[in-house]
Amino acid sequence: MSTKRKILLIFIPLFLVLTIGFGFTATAKAVEYDEDGIIEEGEIIDDDLFIGADTVEIDGTVNGDVFAGGNIVIVNGTINGSLVTGAQTILVNGKVSGSIYAGSMTITLGPETEIGRNMFYGGFNFSAEEGSVIHRDLLVGAYQALLSGDIGRDVQAGVGALEINGSVGNNVRAEVSSSSDGQPPQIYPSPPGIDTLVPSGIRISDEAEIGGSLYYKSSENQSRTIAITPPGGIEFDYDPQVNPNTDSHDPDEVRSGLVGAWLLKQARVFITLMLLGGLIVWQLPGLLNKVGGKVEKEVMPSLGWGLVSIMVVYLGAFLVGGLILAGAIFFGVVTLGELSRVILTVGFSSLSLIMAGFGLLVSYGSKLVVSYLVGKLLIKWLAPKYADQPIWPMMVGVVLYTFLRAIPFIGLVIGVTATFIGIGAMWLTYRDQGKPESVEAQTASLEK
Repeated sequence: MSTKRKILLIFIPLFLVLTIGFGFTATAKAVEYDEDGIIEEGEIIDDDLFIGADTVEIDGTVNGDVFAGGNIVIVNGTINGSLVTGAQTILVNGKVSGSIYAGSMTITLGPETEIGRNMFYGGFNFSAEEGSVIHRDLLVGAYQALLSGDIGRDVQAGVGALEINGSVGNNVRAEVSSSSDGQPPQIYPSPPGIDTLVPSGIRISDEAEIGGSLYYKSSENQSRTIAITPPGGIEFDYDPQVNPNTDSHDPDEVRSGLVGAWLLKQARVFITLMLLGGLIVWQLPGLLNKVGGKVEKEVMPSLGWGLVSIMVVYLGAFLVGGLILAGAIFFGVVTLGELSRVILTVGFSSLSLIMAGFGLLVSYGSKLVVSYLVGKLLIKWLAPKYADQPIWPMMVGVVLYTFLRAIPFIGLVIGVTATFIGIGAMWLTYRDQGKPESVEAQTASLEK
């Protein structure tokens, strides 16, 4: 099986995000460097495109998937594939035949926008102007979602404010904050690229169309701001936990609650993984390559052995803890109190140390192994001359993992899968230590 096919089959979620500001730019061959980050009108690229610059502008045609990162990303042309992008401001006013996966402060779908499949967005502001079309589903997590265009199927939203003035072909399911006192949140300075800030709550105008049903969860019944009754009816689910800070207009508090906390969390994850990854690249590059190679050659066995290993270790820790406690009780009963205390102290201290080390492998080591391999495969694919410098594959892989892990639900699946594969590869590497390569190959073929 070719390396490219392995990437597509195993790590397809890890191709969804290109780091903001990462130094890959692209021209018509999708692997060359282009400092201006512009695909001019009339230019045609018959390949997947990786592009990054302070301002990325795509006015031509790309016959493949596009991975774009920068401060501003503008798409006015045609993408015959999917768009994966991260930026501060995203402006789309062209055609994307696949899906869009986007994270930003704000994104605007202009009146000429046509998305052939789905729209996935996480950020502060999502605005779909009148005339824009999403042929399938919209999944959005943001402070506000302003929907004036057409959505072919379903809308699923977790937002502070939701406004619908366009059409939705099927159902709308939303978790939305209660309505405030009629004033939008006061944020200073005003978020760049956002023209309209609306108060929290759900508002559906009499011009809107919903082909199915409307379900919304909130701490307040907001039927007074819903001007239509969809054919499938309206269902309100009361949840006192869904409640914004309507009594607070402190700019720092609002800004921190909406944007700062998310950014801080992702920054912490990235910094932690990069520090640990850099330490491993510095001290254990050979072992890292060996474990990564095991993942590449034996992905499914690694996945299975990872699940088994984690279950065995935690179950074994529980049993060993029980034995330590039983031994301490036994020696306590036979009046060897001092020995009982030693057993408890040494036993549980040793067990805690072992489990702390294993916990580090589960929480970070496994992710670093998978991130490094994915980064290495990407570097080999796109820029082979950097493949022998382990810090670059580690950096690329960690950035991709950090952004993907932040995506709701998908990120959870990616995290769990990476954990099982990484732990399983470590176990297989330890098990096969000292075996000739021929024996390892025979063992791998039997497990497959």
